[in-house]
Amino acid sequence: MIYIKKLVQQNRTRFLFCGGVFAIVLTLLMTGCTNQEEEFRIIYESAQDAPVSDPDFLENPQKYMELYTKNMDGSDVKRITNNLYWEHQADVSFDGQKIVCSIHYSPGRITETDPGWEVAVMDIDGTNLTRLTNNDYLDFGAHWNHDSTKIVYVSDSAHRTLKDNNVLPQYDIYVMDADGSRITQVTFARPGDVNADPSFSFTEPSKILYIHSEGSSGNFDLYMMDADGSNKKMIFEHTDELLAINDPMFSPDDQKIIFEAKIREDNYGNPIYNIFSINADGSDLQRMTKDDGESDIIPQYSPDGKKICYFTYEWKNGDHIARIRIANPDGTNETVISEFPWEEHPSWVPNRED
Repeated sequence: MIYIKKLVQQNRTRFLFCGGVFAIVLTLLMTGCTNQEEEFRIIYESAQDAPVSDPDFLENPQKYMELYTKNMDGSDVKRITNNLYWEHQADVSFDGQKIVCSIHYSPGRITETDPGWEVAVMDIDGTNLTRLTNNDYLDFGAHWNHDSTKIVYVSDSAHRTLKDNNVLPQYDIYVMDADGSRITQVTFARPGDVNADPSFSFTEPSKILYIHSEGSSGNFDLYMMDADGSNKKMIFEHTDELLAINDPMFSPDDQKIIFEAKIREDNYGNPIYNIFSINADGSDLQRMTKDDGESDIIPQYSPDGKKICYFTYEWKNGDHIARIRIANPDGTNETVISEFPWEEHPSWVPNRED
């Protein structure tokens, strides 16, 4: 027993040293694993495979936009869709298995507010495309909730079609189950009013962010409500410097809200947007991108909150060049991950392979 005690005492220092080395190695390995887990993919729209010299592309570029994914550094590009209609503003479910998006089945130049948009879902590889809405008016801007059981989106309650140019739109927010059932209207606009850009919270499943404008002023304010439409309240009001709030999204911990705001128009009347953030209660406004003549829009936090993605477009000769960017949450260390002039509307693909 005495011999054993002495042996243990002699080896204790050796054990502690080896244990320390082991702990360092383990920490390094864990750090490497963590970094790998934090590598997410981006889903986005691009015309990178379009026949850019074809006159039809110049006339109808939207129908050549397809969905792709890539790594955060722009590598490993994978094409998801291959057709002649426009899949727009894709959002990936929490489990990384499904995509919800808006689809316009009519080829040609169209805008985000034209009638004919539908909400559809597909598998993450682009298969099993299923239309959830089916009408002649607008259903648009869909996002998943935190557990992929609900979808929130915008619809024109006036039910305008392409023939109803004299009818004022009434944009409202709706919630439906993931299979398109149990559609519930949660805002009730008057003619000309806009309720749009809805998104769910992450830690409070009942909360929805959205923007609201009365009449045709275009000066949108930021609101929050419960998922059933109750408890509506303004979070942040537009100002003379921030004329319109658009596309608000929570951070993964729901402590911050990121959005773009219209700051001015250029000499040709084109809107210029920058990205800002606030606390969830509307306090502590922070500017994240600068006014450099380009528009920065559709910002989103990564699933771990350590990065943001967005895209920047620049108006040239009546059209725009769009490129996707990754940055730190405060806007620093911005990196362009687009090699083509038509890449836009990025969103994150959650890492659920583990």
